[in-house]
Amino acid sequence: MFPFLARRRLLQVAAGGLCLGVPGKEAKAAAPSDWSLYKQRYVSSDGRVVDSGNGMQSHSEGQGYGMLFAQAFDDQDVFDRMFAWTERTLKRQGDALHAWHYLPNVTPHVPDTNNATDGDLLIALALVLAGRRWGRPELEASARDIYAALRKRVVVTVGRRAVLLPGLDGFAWPDHALVNASYYIMPSLMAATELDDRSVWQNVIRDGMDLIRRGRFGRWNLPPDWMQVSPGIDMPAIARGRPARFSYDAVRVPLYLQWAGLLDPGLRADFQRYWNGWGGTMPAWVNLQTGERSPYDAPPGFYAVGIGAGLLDMPGTRSMAFPSMAQSPDYYSASLTLLASLVMDGLASDIVQRDGGMF
Repeated sequence: MFPFLARRRLLQVAAGGLCLGVPGKEAKAAAPSDWSLYKQRYVSSDGRVVDSGNGMQSHSEGQGYGMLFAQAFDDQDVFDRMFAWTERTLKRQGDALHAWHYLPNVTPHVPDTNNATDGDLLIALALVLAGRRWGRPELEASARDIYAALRKRVVVTVGRRAVLLPGLDGFAWPDHALVNASYYIMPSLMAATELDDRSVWQNVIRDGMDLIRRGRFGRWNLPPDWMQVSPGIDMPAIARGRPARFSYDAVRVPLYLQWAGLLDPGLRADFQRYWNGWGGTMPAWVNLQTGERSPYDAPPGFYAVGIGAGLLDMPGTRSMAFPSMAQSPDYYSASLTLLASLVMDGLASDIVQRDGGMF
């Protein structure tokens, strides 16, 4: 079973120490009104971030995004409610990790205690930044526990690589492991090098970047949502039995790399070619094997990612306005939009500036 695929089935961050502007555009700074609208639409009174496009359920990913946003806008009250709900509802017994989703109309509400590594990395980074912003060392201590648990439970060796598994269960076998490039949230991994075993996390970052550079396919030379790595085989492959798509997961990769200062010229050029290759109307996904594109267009958050990562800068695209929060039809697009606007404001820049040149 691969529970993480369900998060995108119906639908189908956080900001940059390397603040590259888009030629011909003024940077669109995140405004307090954006956060107010996000809270109004997607955050319940008890601190649960609601996935409005996916059955009103919640995810550790969403709690991490929400906590990052709350600390970025200095909203300590909402941050504390989000963290309290996350710990009360999603915290696993026996370690510092969190169950991946909450179902409001099912009993029990948390039927699967498997974690989602991206959710835990987002939560940990939010705790680091909030702890430093508000002078609360207990928050940073909680982040330290999460990083230690992730190192012990989801960092594995596959051949010569240190691989970050997407979750505790269902992603590793004797002959291969599944990886998701968008789960490599590089600024959080950089924070892990400060708070946990530096050598292990440096290897995870270096080998993750190697996977992203080597694991690109098709006409657009892009990473798929899911790839597999095998012992004794140097090149990663598109995951067997999974859609061969660049889609709702992998679309975040250039934003996370930009945030960390790791979007090198070769990677940037391919992402730019894709973002600017559709005459102003991007698809929500492309099949990297067949070239097929989705029959529907990408949500506004995908355009926000392109602007926030400095990709929409080719001739004919410079007049494209940054999408407003009000344009996003659901939680995920709104989250990408707010993340991308924060990319241009330099969230987590202290972490990136210390470690960004090492990889």
